[in-house]
Amino acid sequence: LKNEVSALREQNLQGNELAAENQRLKSLLDYKSATKNFDLVVAVVIARDPATWVNNVVINRGSNDGIKKDMPVVTPEGLVGSIIETYPSYSIVGLVTDPRISVGALVQRGDSRVAGIVKGDINKQEDIHMDNLPRAADVQQGDQIITSGLGGIYPKGISIGTVEDVQNESGGLLKYAVVEPAVDFQKLEDVAVVVSSRELPPEMLTQQMQQAADGGANSNAN
Repeated sequence: LKNEVSALREQNLQGNELAAENQRLKSLLDYKSATKNFDLVVAVVIARDPATWVNNVVINRGSNDGIKKDMPVVTPEGLVGSIIETYPSYSIVGLVTDPRISVGALVQRGDSRVAGIVKGDINKQEDIHMDNLPRAADVQQGDQIITSGLGGIYPKGISIGTVEDVQNESGGLLKYAVVEPAVDFQKLEDVAVVVSSRELPPEMLTQQMQQAADGGANSNAN
C-alpha cells in the first residue's frame, strides 16, 4: 500500500506539472497567433545565474534556431528583455530589470504620451524606473507603460508595466516613475523571441494589444 500511495503521488505530481506546462504553452501559442506583426520563436528558461538572479536567464534556443543578439524577448504579459549573448543551442537574455539595459518607453494614455527611458534600479534589483521625465510631465500612478519603438531594438506597443509611484529627483528638474513590471520574473519559465517584426495599421495594433491584455488577464485568472 505504501508503494502504491507513493506511485499515485508521483503520478499526481507529474500530472499537475504537465497541466501547468500545457497552460503556459497554450498562452504562448495564443499570443503567437494573435500577434500578427511578430515572428516568434518559443523558448524555455533552462538556467539562471544565482549571482544575477534578476538580471539574466538562459533559454534553450540559440544561433541554430535563428536567434541573434539584441532580439527582443517577450511573454503574453509583456516585455522580458533582449538577447545579449548567443551560442549554437542556447542564449542569454538580459532582463529589463538589469540597469545596463535601456528601453525606450511611452505612457500609453492618449492625453499623455510622455516618452522616457526604462531601466533597472541599481539599488533595488527587482525595480524598474522610467527616467528622464521633466517635472511637468503628465505621468500618473496606474499609467500603462509600453515600448516606444525608438532605439531600434524593441518594436512599439509591447507592455512594460504599470506606474506605481512618481518621484522627483533630488536637486534637479527631472522626475522618475517607479514601474511594476508586467512580467513576474520570479515565475518566468517560457518566453518567445521576436525574430522579426512588421508595422501594423493603428486599428490592428489597438485590437492586437487588447487581445494580448485579455489573454494575460485570463492567464492570471487561471
